[in-house]
Amino acid sequence: MQENTKTSTSHRILIIGAGAIGGFTAAMLRKNNYDVSLIDNDQAVVRAIQDNGLQIKEYPKPFHIPISSDPQNFGGTFEHIIVAVKSQFTADVMQSIEGKSAPDGLIYSFQNGLGNTDIMRDYLPKDQIVATVVSWAVINSGNGRLRVASNNGDFILGFEEKDSFGDERLLVMKKMLSSWQKTVISNNILGYRWTKLIVNSVIAPFGGLLGLSLGRMLKDKRINQLMTKLGVEGLQVADALHIPLEKVAGLNIRNFYYQPQPEEPQIKRWFKSMIPIIMRKIAVYKHGKIQSTFLIDLKHKKKTEVDFINGYIVKKGEAAGVETPLNRFMVQAIHEIENGKRTIGLENLPELEKAANL
Repeated sequence: MQENTKTSTSHRILIIGAGAIGGFTAAMLRKNNYDVSLIDNDQAVVRAIQDNGLQIKEYPKPFHIPISSDPQNFGGTFEHIIVAVKSQFTADVMQSIEGKSAPDGLIYSFQNGLGNTDIMRDYLPKDQIVATVVSWAVINSGNGRLRVASNNGDFILGFEEKDSFGDERLLVMKKMLSSWQKTVISNNILGYRWTKLIVNSVIAPFGGLLGLSLGRMLKDKRINQLMTKLGVEGLQVADALHIPLEKVAGLNIRNFYYQPQPEEPQIKRWFKSMIPIIMRKIAVYKHGKIQSTFLIDLKHKKKTEVDFINGYIVKKGEAAGVETPLNRFMVQAIHEIENGKRTIGLENLPELEKAANL
């Protein structure tokens, strides 16, 4: 578990964002001898990592990784640039890395939500942009200090608008990431991204709006009913767009948000209704203490990624002719909290129920 400071590849990797996902990915690549550098626009984070290294609770020694606040401070170009910042900062990142990508280099979105790769395509050709799903979890304790929340889950990589198999550049990244975590290349990366989007569209805003941990929400029948309705909206939009959803971290999202249909036989309805109950009990046991990213952001008076999660579902729902009243309410309510016009708490439940027609 000790850091090896020698590098084993000529492929240079630049990671934008030294937080939970970016910082941990950089540390694991460094641990496996790859040439990786970090960028973070928070000077306190930069100084802390420069002075003390990147510290991960589960590892005895810090990881010393070159870090700066400006990509232009690093000489030359990079074959692989990983973007691991909030989606609303994607345009700023793409402007800051101008001239830093190798002529045939790849840019990877290690971000939550959708719409970020659309922004990237304003700056680079689509055959240089890779979408990614990260299904493991790390907690950022601040100033270059991280801890692992869950290391179960894979990296899923793929181009959204071209064939992903056989691309030598992508195979190189797969090999590097596979040195510490299972990595899969897919031609249906949108199916994986939409599954994760729908999960995040439920967990993130509910936690932010109500101020509850995942475990507290999953134990409440009243909240569970609303969470299911919100998840079903995302499923309906994905179906209208003809996106074949994939399992992420073993989760079949249709089972989790199952709603009984009148035409189904009673025994089938009973059996399928038991599946989400069991899945929720497992989720409470494994992830019950987790707080949503929106709640963490709102507590720190930061903007959330609601426009790239629930807002994206609303936008695509409008284009497909699918009503998404709960997602629309979530966008409005989270923005109101961001702007100091609404408070976090259970007092928001009645409005949620009204939006859901309950």
